[in-house]
Amino acid sequence: MAISRIFQSTALVCGSVILLDPQASHHLITVLRAKVNDIVTIFNGRGGEYTAIVIQINKKQVSVEIKNYIAREAESSLELYLAQGISRGEKMDYTIQKAVELGVKKIIPLLTEHCTVKLNEDRRVKRFQHWQSIIISACEQSGRNYIPELLLPMTLEEGLHSMQADWCFALSPTALSHLKENQVQKHDRVLVLVGPEGGLSEREINLVSQQGFVPISLGPRILRTETAALAIITAMQCSFGDMNA
Repeated sequence: MAISRIFQSTALVCGSVILLDPQASHHLITVLRAKVNDIVTIFNGRGGEYTAIVIQINKKQVSVEIKNYIAREAESSLELYLAQGISRGEKMDYTIQKAVELGVKKIIPLLTEHCTVKLNEDRRVKRFQHWQSIIISACEQSGRNYIPELLLPMTLEEGLHSMQADWCFALSPTALSHLKENQVQKHDRVLVLVGPEGGLSEREINLVSQQGFVPISLGPRILRTETAALAIITAMQCSFGDMNA
């Protein structure tokens, strides 16, 4: 049995030997205490995965031999996208991590009116890189072999051109419509827009409504932003995707 799943952004060919990148090598050596002849699973985000065997461990580097290709996937038939108002610190990290585990295929971080997070160009790139590492780790953990697309943080107005789908929903506690009233099909592209702490402003709800978004409510209770995002994603997967609740 493989002791770990590892992402490597390189071509993988059965019979070849590759040197794992520093982060993966450190994880195997320091965290998992890997030994020569241990089996690992390697994937590169292009579909499927490979079994590999550890053949050499140096102080900071691990070499593995690629053995077999396995055509296994864990992707949902529902093309589910999350446009998320950026929340503070670990809340955003948590939302992204769990969204990936639940099958989201694209994440669009948005700077909205109620965002308390301010990002200059340098911080915007650093946040993107940090969130990308969280996405990869979540794929390693959850068994996904495709890496969801992550866009650079942008304003809601800038992001509208990227928020294209068969169905676009915006969460709003004052909305009169509910998810079950919409006839989403199993293979549709579905985008959900979730505000940050404080939610979306009335102006933003009106703006996206004019662009064809359907405002929907998750019920009578006010949810935290990270709870709301995961609740709507789970509801989507249970109703139209691959979660058999």
